[in-house]
Amino acid sequence: MSGVIVFTSVRDALKAGYHIYGRTEEGYLARIRTQGGWALALVVISK
Repeated sequence: MSGVIVFTSVRDALKAGYHIYGRTEEGYLARIRTQGGWALALVVISK
């Protein structure tokens, strides 16, 4: 099992094929469909 990927920009997440589907206090939740199900990632936006 792999860990959660953390992106530092929405652009990088989208470029990697992820879709933004939620908001957090620090940024966004992203996901991509894989053969095994959904892979999750965080997009952390520094202030």
